[in-house]
Amino acid sequence: MPSENAIIIDIIPEDPNRDIDEVMNEVKNKLPPNCEIKDTKVEPYVYGLKKIKVMVIVPEEEGLADKIESAISSIEGVDAEIVNITRI
Repeated sequence: MPSENAIIIDIIPEDPNRDIDEVMNEVKNKLPPNCEIKDTKVEPYVYGLKKIKVMVIVPEEEGLADKIESAISSIEGVDAEIVNITRI
């Protein structure tokens, strides 16, 4: 079985009134087909904003983490940052 990585991504909607479920649906649509969202957690951030901490399980593949971060960042009104990558 090929190696997999767990990628933790902070997703921060720029609008505090943005629907978190809507953001997560867009995230799911942007992820490559071989990636699976394992866990999500909404946490307070700053100035009334919330951030969504998402764990995505992905195959170990060069450049895939950057592609995922770029894909999520391409969602209008959302910032995304990878905060951790761990081999599982």
